[in-house]
Amino acid sequence: MGRWRGAVTILGLLTAVAAFAAGGWYVWLRDPEAAARPLPVPAGDQEIVWLYPSTAGDAWSLFVIGLKRCEMPLNGAPPGVTVDDSAAFPEQTTAVPELVVSRAGYAGRLRVRWYKISSEAPIGAWVEALSRRRPAPLAVVGGSTSDRAQELATALDRKVNWNGSRPLFLITTATVDAVLPDADDGFARVSEQRNLADVYTGRTFRFCFSNSQMVRAVSDYVLQDPTLALPAAPKRPTVFPLEWQDDPYSGDLYNQFREYLFDVLGGPAAPPRIVKDAAFSVPFSIGTFSRPNPGEAAAVRAILTELPADTAERSILVLPTGSSAPARRVLLALAERMPASGRRLVAVTGDGMSVNTFYRDAEWAWPARSIPIPVVLFTHANPVGWDAPGDQSPPAGYRLEPKTSTEEVFLDHTIGRALIAAAFPAGGARLLGNPDEVAAHLRNRADKFFDDKGNRRGLGGEHVVVVRPTLRYGDVTPGVQRPDATIDVYRREDDGATWARVGSVPVR
Repeated sequence: MGRWRGAVTILGLLTAVAAFAAGGWYVWLRDPEAAARPLPVPAGDQEIVWLYPSTAGDAWSLFVIGLKRCEMPLNGAPPGVTVDDSAAFPEQTTAVPELVVSRAGYAGRLRVRWYKISSEAPIGAWVEALSRRRPAPLAVVGGSTSDRAQELATALDRKVNWNGSRPLFLITTATVDAVLPDADDGFARVSEQRNLADVYTGRTFRFCFSNSQMVRAVSDYVLQDPTLALPAAPKRPTVFPLEWQDDPYSGDLYNQFREYLFDVLGGPAAPPRIVKDAAFSVPFSIGTFSRPNPGEAAAVRAILTELPADTAERSILVLPTGSSAPARRVLLALAERMPASGRRLVAVTGDGMSVNTFYRDAEWAWPARSIPIPVVLFTHANPVGWDAPGDQSPPAGYRLEPKTSTEEVFLDHTIGRALIAAAFPAGGARLLGNPDEVAAHLRNRADKFFDDKGNRRGLGGEHVVVVRPTLRYGDVTPGVQRPDATIDVYRREDDGATWARVGSVPVR
């Protein structure tokens, strides 16, 4: 009996291996376009493609919230909008999630569908399949990262034969300014780099801010905030710029901060002190939760060596990371090795760290009690814009509660409102079916939201977040409980110079 059971087990294992091998060869040999199957579009309707990876369930949920809240007629939103979310979260994972947008008095509906990028259905396969279907989509929403945005823009640009006009490309959160072309000979030439919006020229609209805009906003804010106690003019703060070599986002932001701070703090005529040290170029960003890796430890030692002798002078530490872990390790190491580090440094970064790191996930992701150094970061929309009791009632189930950041919802809401206003134009009676007409409405917005290339304009609407840890250096009042940190959010007003505080949240 024992021998028979063993034979069965071996036979079962061999069968399983054979089945897996056959399935693997099938996936490898199959045509990617067979997995990219866009749905038909009913007559009179139009389609908006939300082209994201199959793992982007959380991002889709936030997009649904942002679009559903377009039903709220406030702040100039188009009236009479209805967003049907009954098919937004289908039970079958293979089904296509869909939102259906209609507007009272207009013929035709706008169908927003999530087509999922995967190894079996990559971006190129989706573009090819969509180009063959009639009608072609009105627009493609995507570009959650700069690499993915460039790949999608390149695929759209190379595909010239569409059943109808070529769709628009609406970029969500890809922030890179310039990209290198995909060279046929394998060599990317720096002299040929171009703006991301120029890859699919004339049909791209970027709703987020770019890296250069983020750097300007964060730098401008830090230099004018008296509570951060930077040296007063004519004396200028010392700048310590770090970068992580394995993170392209880090390298780009590193260069942007160095160049902008050099210019704004004095320029060639009166060069500021931007410390250069080989240790500031960290080889890799992999590490544990709290212990710096060897490159980060070397950078910390170099910073401590170069700090100004005046202990009352606060320096700027540039931490351009695509995630919170490297920055957390560096700041923890500085705090452990330098007394009163919170009064000696202020850290600046871009949008690589979410406000949720310091707010929703603060207890385990960013323990402010252990990191007394203020951090200034960028967000593309208000991250603390929760619904107040007196606010206009949102759709049932779509109220924004103070449990998580609202940045992504508001950015998605901005995209949804812009699309609805452009596709169902004021004074019309039907849904527009030509991407060129929709593009014209986007370019001619009264608020001049986009520049001539299709990038979002700066110097107005940027949000900067200041995480201010409670400094405890012997000045704790007995019996008085204070938060571990305070998150202050500021918005740059349309005059380009004024910063208005739009929210303040304690972290306990």
